[in-house]
Amino acid sequence: MDPLLVVLAVLALITAVGFALQRATTVAQVATFWLLMAAVHACFAVTSWRVAARSRPSGRHLWSLFAIAGAAFLVGDAGQLVEVARHPAGPSAVVGTSFQFGALAVGVTVLVTGLLRFPLGTMEDNARSRLRLDVATVLAAATTFGLWLFEVPAGDRGGGWFFGLVTAILVLPGMFLVATFAVVRLILSGRTPFTRLTALTGGTAAVMQVVLQAVPGSIYQDPRFMPWLLCANVLASTLLAVAARSQERGARHARQDVTAGPRRRYSILPYAAMVAVWLLTALLLAVEGLDTRAWVVGLGAVVTTVLVIGRQVSDFRAITELLDERDKLTTELSRLAYHDALTGLANRGRFMQRLHDALAAGPVTVFLVDLDDFKPVNDAFGHATGDQLLIEVGRRLRAEVRDGDTVGRLGGDEFAVLMEGLPVDRRKEVADGLSAALSGTVRIGAVDVGLSASVGSATGRQGLQDPDSLLHEADMAMYAVKTDRRILVAGDLV
Repeated sequence: MDPLLVVLAVLALITAVGFALQRATTVAQVATFWLLMAAVHACFAVTSWRVAARSRPSGRHLWSLFAIAGAAFLVGDAGQLVEVARHPAGPSAVVGTSFQFGALAVGVTVLVTGLLRFPLGTMEDNARSRLRLDVATVLAAATTFGLWLFEVPAGDRGGGWFFGLVTAILVLPGMFLVATFAVVRLILSGRTPFTRLTALTGGTAAVMQVVLQAVPGSIYQDPRFMPWLLCANVLASTLLAVAARSQERGARHARQDVTAGPRRRYSILPYAAMVAVWLLTALLLAVEGLDTRAWVVGLGAVVTTVLVIGRQVSDFRAITELLDERDKLTTELSRLAYHDALTGLANRGRFMQRLHDALAAGPVTVFLVDLDDFKPVNDAFGHATGDQLLIEVGRRLRAEVRDGDTVGRLGGDEFAVLMEGLPVDRRKEVADGLSAALSGTVRIGAVDVGLSASVGSATGRQGLQDPDSLLHEADMAMYAVKTDRRILVAGDLV
């Protein structure tokens, strides 16, 4: 059990019980509140600094900024303790002075800067565009709720009132809106510098702070609500310290940098944000009618809906691109599966399939072509030259056949030609033409390579031959031609 986590848990429990009992005076409660805030912020700053020392570069930079933010919060708490000592019953003792607001603004700015600058890793342009739309949707919903809760400061509309208005907009909901943007950006990207426990406790603390900062100052000063609000603020800050401590415990075992979860195909967060705004719009219309706030919230609902529609259009475009890519990949895989990688001709599997289909349609003639003395070419000139010769053979065979005929490489130096509807009396003419096309010499690089081939043929029809038997018959005919050629060459030598 971690001692610091135990201390923080006990502190949270005592705080909750102490404020709930409401036995102390208002001044005592306020003083205790700022002492507790200073303690947990100091814990957060020190722990974040320790995490930075154990992290890799990007994580070190992030947690160093967190430590600076914690120090800024602590300075604000110290200034507030001075204010409580000077004016214990003043309203600024509870809701904060301009100095405390300024320290809070500095701390949140530093903290958000770290979150915004944390690298998201490599993302495609489409994925980055959809991430921006998702984040914009959540921010639009958060802005809508913030405007619904926002209260214009009371008082005369002079310079002080204007300063209070700017502070109320920028320091509180404005800064926490940017913080929401940073957190949502990390969540939706699937890449986070936090452990699971740190993300859970830190996210809970952030949500609590956003809600608490949206509460008007007049409610903070109401004795009925003040103890509970003070208690909630301490608990939120305590959770922030717990988050930093849990990260430190994880960093003891490994140099923490990035926790990259599985990339999700979609997130329901933008859709949930849109639905929440529409529900708020319906509630306002039902309870208060079409007043100014209802118009503002309704506009927010329209904006979030437009952003979600834009996200869907982006998704449809991405899906279309994926489908096109899939079709191209399918075509390429089909080509690789049914075609010879070297010559681009049909491979044995594709040729046998075409032969089976052709036999079912009518008479089919198969020419089996085998190169003569191909092995000596590889031995004398190398396999690269042999490959170029095979490519040239494929090109010449394609040039000799009709459109619709199939030329295939069955393996090695063995080729085949399939012709449908060829008259039997033209078989010899075609075989001679193929043999003539594969004769003579071929210039490959700096060498002349001799080329000759033996061609055998066979004709079959459905019911009389199957693909294997027809190919075997053509093979026998080819070997007969090769044997006759060898006998003829031997006779010439004698």
